[in-house]
Amino acid sequence: MFIIAILSFIPVVVWFFMQPLGVRFFDLNATTTSLGQIFGLVGMVLFSINLILAGRFKFLDKYFKGLDKVYINHSKLGAISFSLLLFHPLFLVIKFITISIKEAALFFVPFINAPITWGIISLGLMIVLMSLTFYIKLKYHVWKISHKAMVIVFIFAILHTFFISSDVSRNNFLRYYILSLAIIGLLVSFNKAFLGRLLVKKLKYKVKNVNQLNESILEIEMEPLNKKMIFNPGQFAFFEFINGKVSSESHPFSISSSNVESNLKITIKNLGDYTNELINLKINDSVLVDGPYGNFSYKNIQNKNQIWIAGGIGITPFLSMAKSLERDYIIDLYYSVKENKEAVYLNDLQELSQKIPNFRFNLWAASLNGYINAGVVANLSKDLESKDIFLCGPPAFMEGLKNQFLSLGVDIKKIHYENFNFNL
Repeated sequence: MFIIAILSFIPVVVWFFMQPLGVRFFDLNATTTSLGQIFGLVGMVLFSINLILAGRFKFLDKYFKGLDKVYINHSKLGAISFSLLLFHPLFLVIKFITISIKEAALFFVPFINAPITWGIISLGLMIVLMSLTFYIKLKYHVWKISHKAMVIVFIFAILHTFFISSDVSRNNFLRYYILSLAIIGLLVSFNKAFLGRLLVKKLKYKVKNVNQLNESILEIEMEPLNKKMIFNPGQFAFFEFINGKVSSESHPFSISSSNVESNLKITIKNLGDYTNELINLKINDSVLVDGPYGNFSYKNIQNKNQIWIAGGIGITPFLSMAKSLERDYIIDLYYSVKENKEAVYLNDLQELSQKIPNFRFNLWAASLNGYINAGVVANLSKDLESKDIFLCGPPAFMEGLKNQFLSLGVDIKKIHYENFNFNL
């Protein structure tokens, strides 16, 4: 975020040196106009950066230590840039209000002045799309369409910025600085929205097996057709299945196979329309894989004394980690399910706990023992302050346990999880 703050601050510094501050903030009208201009400059920079963050780049995944962190910052920046661009015209119009309400109203009337019209169209579309994002739970394919429309919003914003008479049009540095960020943002968003992210090299796999592990959980095994994906156990990837009965959308899933296995496996719980379609996959169906992503791996933590807690289908990254666990680690794995029959990979995990001396596996059924909590883990594992804790499961499950561990004095830096309660 420091780099983003610097990139946003640069045009404001240039703007400040273009005129004396006494002129910029001479009276109320000058002050509100200046604030409106600052909001517009920073809002446009953040809008451009926000589109870049949505590009799903691996270097951003590494820089932010997890793609979930990238998208969390993407969401925050989206809200900030939207607010700034919303207040940009509201502050500018104040000087017209002092003249007359009619003059102020004409400021928002389209088709009188082309650059202002482009700004009105951009802001109006943004209000609609951001309202859909923040206040309405959209289906994934509808959400993707609404985000693709942001490219149109951005194009109108660029036209408004570079054709209206302003400090940007009068200063070459400001013009080319904002234009450069805008072009990068536009190319990234256009590529992602309409060109299928052609710049991303996806690995080619084919479906080898589709196994129904229980009534709601499916395991898909894939064989590489050329290059095998190299990943750390615990990471995830985006999968696009080529099958007429399965949507061609790319979706993220944690990898459940180890990083030393020749084939790739993912384990999926039926949670909606798309996951319900995956039962239609056939042997030899083509798969395009984009990855790996994520920072959720025991190998990324220096402390080798760890506690892993899985809730339901959250067992998948831990299975991958357990299969490739190095012998000098001390691990307590808690697998929490509602009922024992919901648990998958029990034989694999029990065999691993017998083979690896310092790997202790605990199955926890809420129907028999009540919901797992930090107190239970503290009693069984002991000495929490010396351990790092990994959580994976439903968002409420992870958030609840995180808060419980914090109340027991565990350092927040020792609690690790990836939050996928957002669209990717």
